[in-house]
Amino acid sequence: MALSMEEQRILDEMERKLAADDPRLASRFNRFGQQRLPGGFTSARARTISCVVAAALIAAVTIMMFVLSPYGRHSTSPQPKATAGATARSGTSTRALDH
Repeated sequence: MALSMEEQRILDEMERKLAADDPRLASRFNRFGQQRLPGGFTSARARTISCVVAAALIAAVTIMMFVLSPYGRHSTSPQPKATAGATARSGTSTRALDH
């Protein structure tokens, strides 16, 4: 609903009086609704770069948590595999003990 001419004049007069009485408050009202960080993350490129950096940081933290967790480690060491020569030698020594 639009204001009448008289109502608009009264509001303008109140605004002038308020600005004269308290300039600090008037400057706050003048800045109200303006962007606080001009040139911040307004461009698509800046938003894309910040998303990529955030994703890389999250991935790095996730990987580090997995590596440092007890579930990421194998508690048993792998057993060395027996070679064919070692098996043959052990078989002969067993046969030699049986005789």
